[in-house]
Amino acid sequence: MTNPANAIRMLITYVVVIPLAALVGWMLCNPLDYGTLGFFALVAVLIASPIFIKWHYPILMFGLGCPAICFFLPGKPPLWEVITLLSLGLSIVERTLNSDRKFISVPVFTWPLMFTLGMAYLTAELTGGIGLHALSGGAGGGKKYLEVFIGIATFFALVSRKVPKEKRPLYIALIFLAGTPAIIGDLFPVLPAPLNYINLIIPPSGENTIGQEGGVASFRLQALGGTAGCVMVFMLVRFGLRGILWGPAWRLPVWFFCLTLTLMGGFRIVLIGMIMNLGLLFVLEGLHRTRLLPLVILGMVAVSAAVLPFADKLPIPLQRSISFLPVKVDPQVQIDADGSKEWREAMWRDVWPKVPQYLLLGKGYALQAEDFEYMGNGTFANGNIDTSGQGLAVSMDYHNGTLSTLMPFGIWGMISYLWLSAASLFVVVRNYRYGDEDMKMVNRFWLVMTINGIFGFFFLFGAYCDSIGLIAKITGFSIALNGGLCRPQRAIVPAQTIRRLPRPAVAAPA
Repeated sequence: MTNPANAIRMLITYVVVIPLAALVGWMLCNPLDYGTLGFFALVAVLIASPIFIKWHYPILMFGLGCPAICFFLPGKPPLWEVITLLSLGLSIVERTLNSDRKFISVPVFTWPLMFTLGMAYLTAELTGGIGLHALSGGAGGGKKYLEVFIGIATFFALVSRKVPKEKRPLYIALIFLAGTPAIIGDLFPVLPAPLNYINLIIPPSGENTIGQEGGVASFRLQALGGTAGCVMVFMLVRFGLRGILWGPAWRLPVWFFCLTLTLMGGFRIVLIGMIMNLGLLFVLEGLHRTRLLPLVILGMVAVSAAVLPFADKLPIPLQRSISFLPVKVDPQVQIDADGSKEWREAMWRDVWPKVPQYLLLGKGYALQAEDFEYMGNGTFANGNIDTSGQGLAVSMDYHNGTLSTLMPFGIWGMISYLWLSAASLFVVVRNYRYGDEDMKMVNRFWLVMTINGIFGFFFLFGAYCDSIGLIAKITGFSIALNGGLCRPQRAIVPAQTIRRLPRPAVAAPA
């Protein structure tokens, strides 16, 4: 007699698998067609769905730092956005089916997130909606709205569960080392033809412009710097600054080598941020009260004396990273760096007078057809070009945190950012002070990142849509790894020993 289970499997094979294999073979005749890529992506998702359903949370931890993109979807969204939405959806389903699967409740941070979400959505409704050209919308600019909304969703996806204590090292490694594949983006010019398809997943960095219009002065290895930065930060979190400076002999050379490669991106803000981070870590670890302080100062002086006099002989990206210092660099590098600074200052000067008209109702992120026609065309006022009409200004890429908040969302955006920043700072300070001892170094790093992120937003480089997601990620990581908002432990007062008093003597009856 035929086994019914075997018969069902055979039926599935004939009815589903064989036609699917034939369809895949036929579609391979044109593998780079958009419909073919979408179909293959759907098949891959269906095949991998059991794995994702079971391990979606660690995949989320890795995906939030992974530089990959979903090239087969409209608009080519980053992988972290897709994984965040899928993971949050699965967490909600798990919570619906199992009452024990509870999200970590931290109202002190949830309320400003809800305010930010409502403020951004209401602004979008009052200023032309959420425009998405990738979905055949008539307006553009909706990508920044999505970054705000998905950044908020990231927090809830992260706090959907607590990270078990025994898995903390694994999750910390996933968080900080997920960005190491970014180096593939700088290998595009040298990869052999069969391997070029990998850049569909991890695209070229877009900064390696040597030999192109940007010239040698614009040559940067941004992806290499990102990969080295991931390793450098992971070592800081794993060993601490004390463990690197005063640990085994191999740590300091490896860490310093990664630190140097981080500057190959050619961004001055990276060096400034690095100095601020290391300075705060040095103080928070109490190293300024040890004999390491004079040794570190002596080492910095020695390195500066050996390298800075020959700054113009360093690789071009390194020269650009240190071009804000009083050192001699290649003239082309200095001109490129000064030009970048000048057009930003000119844009800020021309945009600031327009801020008051958007204080109560922001401009929003939506871009209409006339905005795209106007983009890139500077207007002349009093004989000077008005840079508020340039492409970056029209798309609200101001490279300035205050302008990127007030122009699209007005005073309400500033309230939301200040409220979120204060709540995030409260959370990471509490977790740093009262968290477990084995989490001390990573909690210290979250605190440093939060402080420098707020300072950099206002005084170095900031973008509201990016900063909201960054604050949500840092706070969500801190809450998930610590199991919630840490509180001071109550001191246990030992019960006093109760001594038995002697019974009073009873007088004998007369």
